[in-house]
Amino acid sequence: MLKNILVPYDGSPLSKKALELAKDISRNFNASLDLLLVVPDYYPISDSLFSGVASTNYQKVVKTLKDKGEKEMQSVTEKCRQDGSKATYKIVHDDISNAILQEAKKSKVDLIIMGSRRMTGIASLKRFGSTARHVAEHATCPVTIVH
Repeated sequence: MLKNILVPYDGSPLSKKALELAKDISRNFNASLDLLLVVPDYYPISDSLFSGVASTNYQKVVKTLKDKGEKEMQSVTEKCRQDGSKATYKIVHDDISNAILQEAKKSKVDLIIMGSRRMTGIASLKRFGSTARHVAEHATCPVTIVH
């Protein structure tokens, strides 16, 4: 039985499509939706090279992304609730794949539903896998990938 569904959400068309599927499933199983926005963790150039400029700008970018994400996630979560789903959200700043896997484990989710771009050419080789592929291979619960 499904009780908890995790939806990594970034506002992209595919994450919106994944959310729509998750809302349908959550209503059918009376499951809660946990929306997760991950602000990607990048490593700026050492601030010793530019007297703190790179680090300062990086922190501003992260803050801007979190602030913008907060507004979007509040709106999306409220819409989910209006549509009849029990929904909450969380924003984290980390590596995307690891954040999804950690949140799934921590929250003991029963299902992850996420979007994924179709990869072509050399990128489609397993060793150049996507975030969705990494999550699907390492998650301890089922993962539904929406294209």
